[in-house]
Amino acid sequence: MNFEIKNKHFVVVGLGKTGIAITRFLAQHGGKVTVSETSPLEKLKDRIRALKDINFTIETGGHQKETFLSADYIVVSPGIPLDLAVLNIARNKGIPIIGELDLVYPYLNAPIIAITGTNGKTTTVTLLGKILKANGKNVWVGGNIGEPLINAIEQKNLDYIVAEISSFQLETTSNFHPWIAACLNVSEDHIDRHNDFNNYLHCKLKIFQHQKINDWSILEGDNKKLIDGVKRLNTKSQKLLFGLKKTYIPGAYLTEENIIAELYEKWSLSIKDTRLLGRHNYKNIMATLLIAQITQCDFQITKEIIFSFPGLAHRLEWVRSLNGVSFYNDSKATNVEATLCAIDSLGAPIVLIAGGLGKGQDFTPFGKRGTTKLKAVVVIGSAKREIAQSFKEIIPVVEAKTLEEAVKQAWELAKPKGNVLLSPACASFDMFKDFKERGRVFKRAVYEL
Repeated sequence: MNFEIKNKHFVVVGLGKTGIAITRFLAQHGGKVTVSETSPLEKLKDRIRALKDINFTIETGGHQKETFLSADYIVVSPGIPLDLAVLNIARNKGIPIIGELDLVYPYLNAPIIAITGTNGKTTTVTLLGKILKANGKNVWVGGNIGEPLINAIEQKNLDYIVAEISSFQLETTSNFHPWIAACLNVSEDHIDRHNDFNNYLHCKLKIFQHQKINDWSILEGDNKKLIDGVKRLNTKSQKLLFGLKKTYIPGAYLTEENIIAELYEKWSLSIKDTRLLGRHNYKNIMATLLIAQITQCDFQITKEIIFSFPGLAHRLEWVRSLNGVSFYNDSKATNVEATLCAIDSLGAPIVLIAGGLGKGQDFTPFGKRGTTKLKAVVVIGSAKREIAQSFKEIIPVVEAKTLEEAVKQAWELAKPKGNVLLSPACASFDMFKDFKERGRVFKRAVYEL
């Protein structure tokens, strides 16, 4: 579906990083753009300044019904809830509501490699980008990882576009068609946005929906709900599975000592030579290896990049060891499954720091799966009572008012020897700007001990 831009009125909802990029793109292509923002003008001055060379109008401090009803198209940024009253009114009037993916897709001029999943997206996209570049490919890397996908349009002579894609982005798409689509895993997350797990899964599956016979679908074979969902789509794409529980051929799997990927060749990587911690990261490597084979990468170059890749900040990041206690920053773990994976990746005993904004999650899996290695839990943030309840009468739970206080308490609990793990299983917005700030505060507190 191509959108006629010239002389059409677009209302862009939200002036974040993606909203700015969309506004610039539409205005440069002859669109008449109105940005609608709930924030007051004072808070938007820097963002507006970034568009000083662009002709557009802006309404601030709230969304006006008249503005939305005057639009030919409404473009929503990924973080905007789709059930806003003004969007419902416009929808009832037949005004198309689109997201970044559907707007951008017709203008992208290179094969798209799209990566989604509840956890591991950024690590996989970053690692894959490094591998492709080391193999001499001209690659644009971005999407939900930080740089809006729309910016890839400006790039010339690309071999591939590698994009991290979120459920929020997929929620609005009806025509996005990647050449290679990978779903690394799916577990409960963003229930406050999607209402229940089935809606969330439905959004994730949309990454595969429009694939054809020459396309590739790569997915976690151990995840029955994901596999069943893809089967229901009944697409003709070539399917590759990876996982820890079975030997997937063609596909990728784990032996006692090696990660194996088999497609055109059999590639084998020694687990002990990888710098990434945890079995969940072995699965990220599996997906990366399969894509590297599809894109005709050299194994030796690929192997060297994987073995040298240290991982990313705030993702099981070792911070410091002090008097027998090691500290790990896993601030990016914003759901229960991510925290369970982090616990699984470290040796016992562990003192866990968890809590924040709960996003409507069910924390009971902690009590069922997360206790064997834990010595104690320190809870913080608005979800601390729910998390504490999940560990009730199983292991000691301590409440802290601040993250700095939690670090001190966790250190005392971990002595004389063990690991302190910040892996919140929650969003950060009740106490911090984002997960990065939360991680920085944790690291600073650790270094101040």
